[in-house]
Amino acid sequence: MFRNKLILAALSSTLIFGAAAGAGFAAPGDGPRQHPGGHGPGPAAFREITYVRMLKQFDTNKDGQVSKDEVTAGLDKIFAAIDTNKDGSLTPGEIREYRKTQMQAMRGQRKQETGENKDANAAAATADNNDQGRLPREGHDGRDGHRWMRHGGNIMRASIMMQRIDTDQNGQISKQEATAAFDKLFARMDRNKDGVISIDDMPDRPLL
Repeated sequence: MFRNKLILAALSSTLIFGAAAGAGFAAPGDGPRQHPGGHGPGPAAFREITYVRMLKQFDTNKDGQVSKDEVTAGLDKIFAAIDTNKDGSLTPGEIREYRKTQMQAMRGQRKQETGENKDANAAAATADNNDQGRLPREGHDGRDGHRWMRHGGNIMRASIMMQRIDTDQNGQISKQEATAAFDKLFARMDRNKDGVISIDDMPDRPLL
């Protein structure tokens, strides 16, 4: 059950922010496009990151590629999970609550992993007591201001998401709008136009 919640969290990140970003990242043949404020991955890196996430979560038959049917099934599942009042639209409040649930699930997973590795971490901490390499304590990011900077970044991403997906500007995301945004993302990802997203669609970049 807990694993399923984490999968839903990852899927919703792909759905909401991936579809919104996908509506704006460079298409094949376009020049480099900078993200707002100059932060975040460029178009090629975004494509690779999105492919890995989609492959991990959408590729139900494990054939190493993501079909349109698999994407549609994933979209339907996540949209239904976020649409808590089942009115066929996603409101900012529903999206915000779902993101909150995601963060709680991820924090729970980190705590679980930390507990499993407690003995190993304790040994390392004894040898090196200068706090380098330690996970930040809950509610503290290790550097002043970073928590608030991240919060502001989330607000900005949510605003961009609404602007790009909410095409009728009514303050909600309908199933039709979500599907249209994800169709656009799929079309951009499927560079060779063979109807699936696979490793062949990824940029040819050196490892180092």
